Amino acid sequence: MILAYGEGPRVAVFAGSWHCSKSPVDGALIALGEPVGDCADPAAVSRLSSIATAVHLLKSLGIKVFFAGSGEDALAAFAGGADGLLSDLKYREGAPDSPDDSAFILIKAKTPEEVRRAVRLAGEIYKRRVEVLVAGGFEELKALGPYASAVVLESAPPLVKLESASHLPEIGRCGHCGVDFLMYGARITRCAYCGRRLLKVLTEKRPPQRPEVLRSAHKRLSAYEPLRIVVV
Repeated sequence: MILAYGEGPRVAVFAGSWHCSKSPVDGALIALGEPVGDCADPAAVSRLSSIATAVHLLKSLGIKVFFAGSGEDALAAFAGGADGLLSDLKYREGAPDSPDDSAFILIKAKTPEEVRRAVRLAGEIYKRRVEVLVAGGFEELKALGPYASAVVLESAPPLVKLESASHLPEIGRCGHCGVDFLMYGARITRCAYCGRRLLKVLTEKRPPQRPEVLRSAHKRLSAYEPLRIVVV
């Protein structure tokens, strides 16, 4: 099924290429309104892209983001730039009465005051470097993120909604002008505004589904943000 990005943030992160015959690379940015690929499972791609987008938006707050999930959901989190998985960390839930060898303290908080209090108490107990992780859903972490150094995303809402489209054009992206050219008619290789070579957005190639590869791809591709879409 040919899909377009129908509803969500102005720019989202694509994930779930393994469900598609042609799509952006996992970790690439997609612009609201543009076609995104030919995919067999629209619901899965929407869910995975929502996870990747949630991680990306939390990372934009300048904090570390870990993900409390596994399987293809974890791959989507890495496509959004996740720093790691909760299952890989040596952590304990809540601050203990006496220090142990934990590197991370996992807490639930509802207010900024609770976050900062937990950080202070961890320092008083451990008297060494220990990182406090605030766990929660996307909306909670978006509010508390500015008061934390690291968060654990437990769930992501349906931020990205894909819809069916009738045609899948080639798409060329100008990284300089921030324009995606939807080539329904003409085929162009250079930007109509600045003349620079366009980046191909849709591909049949699939990078290895490994965390370090997905995270690296997102870091590289997120530098090219599509600000507008133009039909040619």
